[in-house]
Amino acid sequence: MKKLSFAMLIAVLYAGAIPAQDRVQKVIAIKNGNLNGIWHTIKDLAPSNNLVISTDSEHIILSGSKEAVTSFAEIIKELDVPPVVKKDVETTVYMIVASAQPGNATPMTPELDPVIKQLKTVFNYKGFRLLDSFVLRSRDGEKGSTNGFLEPPQASSGNKISYGFRYNRVTIDGAENARLVRFDALSLSMKVPVGSTSPTSFADTGISTDVDVPEGKKVVVGKTSGLEGSDSALILVISAKVVD
Repeated sequence: MKKLSFAMLIAVLYAGAIPAQDRVQKVIAIKNGNLNGIWHTIKDLAPSNNLVISTDSEHIILSGSKEAVTSFAEIIKELDVPPVVKKDVETTVYMIVASAQPGNATPMTPELDPVIKQLKTVFNYKGFRLLDSFVLRSRDGEKGSTNGFLEPPQASSGNKISYGFRYNRVTIDGAENARLVRFDALSLSMKVPVGSTSPTSFADTGISTDVDVPEGKKVVVGKTSGLEGSDSALILVISAKVVD
């Protein structure tokens, strides 16, 4: 244990209203937590005339009544824990174009087959094709975002669809074998070129919602029109995986 400085000992022995003979002292080594953070927390909680709190680079020193020292030593014990390591959440995003015309169908990856079967039972669409997919990773409790460009269904204008995908916060809930991943304020915004005239005009479309995703499951977030006409829609599907 490092020796306490003379000035620190003087402060410990003579500060406060409790007579010196009634004071007790305890030196507590901080092993796991953030010493400065614990020290500031304790200083804010401690009664100024009953407890004197000092610190060096490795310890917190309490001096005061036996009751105060004992109580705050327990608080320090509860605060002196290793920092929580946040887990990463890997989100896979699928943008699927659905059409009323079966001729617009294209082969899909096998992993999307269950989703397509579900969409056929829920919506009156016959053709499906994958417009794009990507993976986005962020930490538990934090936000995530990405942007990109897509080839439009009719490429005659030479302009691409621009999109932005984001969420304000992703959180993990539940036990390891049944985790639920929640996305707050998830949104997909798109600017779709309209027509082939110059200058090109753009139509805004998108999806915005909160959504809970069971880990490992693919969830249909929502759909939006305005991509290939009134008889089609863009359907947003996501899945989430917790990365330990």
